[in-house]
Parts: sequence; structure tokens; C-alpha cells
Amino acid sequence: MHQGRAWKSGRTAALAAVAAGVLALSLSACGTPGGGAAQSGESGEGNRVDVGQEVLGSWSSDEKGTPRLEFSEDGTVQGTDGCNGISTSYEVQDDRVVLKEFASTLKACLGVDDWLRGVHEVRPEGDTLLVSNAAGEEIGELHRDA
Repeated sequence: MHQGRAWKSGRTAALAAVAAGVLALSLSACGTPGGGAAQSGESGEGNRVDVGQEVLGSWSSDEKGTPRLEFSEDGTVQGTDGCNGISTSYEVQDDRVVLKEFASTLKACLGVDDWLRGVHEVRPEGDTLLVSNAAGEEIGELHRDA
């Protein structure tokens, strides 16, 4: 019986060590969009810029339907292509922000160009957000909301 207690005690210690390791990894990923380490890019003036911070907030276009994206500190992004909703998460990679794949409704809205549904990554340049598709082609731009 004494051996059984030692085995249980060792097993409990091992589980506690694993749990502590998982907790430490989880906490080290906190504080930056996308759960990873903060990334920086170069601005036009040569200053280091935290793209993850620069992209935060609301961006939109004056086009019909008012396409928009809103980036939150918790690594989520919400928006609309002017007709259908967009909801996903994102992560910072060098000087750009990559959106995870997302599902969207597919309503037909007459006269609305749903170009923003093709968003895969964005890159902030001042008050302009350059929007690219999965092929890396720029498909449009949004502007920071006041």
C-alpha cells in the first residue's frame, strides 16, 4: 500500500507541473492581438511601430453599405462587407495583420460591392488600412474612423 501512495503522490506532482507549464505558456501569450508576441514594423519616418496597436479600432469606407472592420485588443475583428457580417480573429505578422478564415452570411444586396469579403490581410499606413486577399493582391482600402 505504501507504494501506491508514492505512485499517486508522484502522479499528482507530475500533473501539477504540467498544469503550471500550460498556465505559464497561456499567460505569456496574453497582452497582444492574436495571442503571440508583439510584432513591430517600420513606419515611413523610420520609427518602430507596433502594428498590433496601430490597427486597433474601427476602419470603414464611404461606399454603399459602409464596409467596415473593427479590431479589438483581444485579437478579434468584427465587421461587414456592406451586406454580410464578418467575425473572426487575427494575428500580427511582421508589418501586416492576417485574419483567420471566417464564415459569413451570403445575402444578396443590390448595388453593394462586397469586395471586403475577400479580406485575408491588412496593413495600416497612417489613417489608411490597405486590404489584400489571400493571393496578396490589394483589393481595397478602409479609413480610420474619427
